[in-house]
Amino acid sequence: MNGSDLIKVLETVTQDNMTNGSLGSLWQELPDFISGSDWVGEVVWCAQDMIGYLNAGEEYAEDYLQDYAGEFANGECESYYNTINMRVQALSLWAYDELDAEVQVLNEGRDYPTMTDLNTQYLYAAMFGLWHTVARWAAYEVSQLEEVEAE
Repeated sequence: MNGSDLIKVLETVTQDNMTNGSLGSLWQELPDFISGSDWVGEVVWCAQDMIGYLNAGEEYAEDYLQDYAGEFANGECESYYNTINMRVQALSLWAYDELDAEVQVLNEGRDYPTMTDLNTQYLYAAMFGLWHTVARWAAYEVSQLEEVEAE
């Protein structure tokens, strides 16, 4: 995939486009727990951060961006524990079985994780999944552009 095409697609992920329905295809790809106005800024931030890993003149394998999901998720968790707790609550990360399962995997072998541990792990799991979904969506959108250009 061409870097400039990926950048062009990711640049469409804006506050306006996320709220006016222009990016319905992205909303459909996102996990159920990613919904509502509190998530709009998170999705936009993820896409903008993704652009930083790309150069317009380079070609990328479809899964190139997937390799940075952990780095992004870790970066989102490098904050004061109170800020992490507020984000976990605002984004309603406690209410979804798929996140519970991911956090259980993160805690494998630990008897009693602390609330700080759990908040951080829920945020990490959510941001990891968000990154993967946005990257997968962007790759699909670029492949659609390439098909149209090839015709």
